[in-house]
Amino acid sequence: MKKTTSILLALLFVAAVFGNCKEEEKDDNTVLALLLYANDQLSGNCATVTRNSSTSYSATITSVPKGGCKVASTKAEYEESIKTVKTKVLGYYTSVGASCNSSAAIATTQLDNLITTSNNKSDATFAADVEKQRAFTVGNLVTETALTLKNTDGRTDAQIAAMKPGTLEQYFLSTAIAYANAIGATSCANLMKNIDFDGATGLIANPPTIITSKTCTYGSSASATTKCATLNTEF
Repeated sequence: MKKTTSILLALLFVAAVFGNCKEEEKDDNTVLALLLYANDQLSGNCATVTRNSSTSYSATITSVPKGGCKVASTKAEYEESIKTVKTKVLGYYTSVGASCNSSAAIATTQLDNLITTSNNKSDATFAADVEKQRAFTVGNLVTETALTLKNTDGRTDAQIAAMKPGTLEQYFLSTAIAYANAIGATSCANLMKNIDFDGATGLIANPPTIITSKTCTYGSSASATTKCATLNTEF
């Protein structure tokens, strides 16, 4: 995730340099190619698919863009991904003050436990878990999980049509809100309303107009009521 931001900044720097040095037409083409690549890496949403059996697959679709869409293949990669979430979540809690101290403590404990559990697995067990997972880029979080939104969450067609995928930052914010709600820290969750960037209040609307994570399923034995829109044979 951090690499995606760094790549974009680097490419924008290259674009600025090339923009002041138009000696050949190929320079413009190089800049265009670089910017198109950057845009491509920041587009889409990420589906992390788990093979439950040969006939059942579950997918968690998040606002992570194409550039960061991968399954951690080592314990170190997994730990780094959890630490990234932890840093972001605790940053939100710190920004709104003491009302979120209990939420911060719970989030810290649970995220640290994920790392500990992962590190305590044998190499063989960790490798077996990784083998059961794949990551794929999908076009849109909402449309990919529309059946889950309708049949599990009870959203109407009109409500689903009004929804849109959140940004990566909104994904981290929604995680912070989820931890607060999980322990009943209403005052902390309400303070998240003050963190309004990119229409972030849509995360806490009822029903939400912005979502950053949702699940769907596929496979011959998976429920048809939660079927993914495009994922059906990928693994």
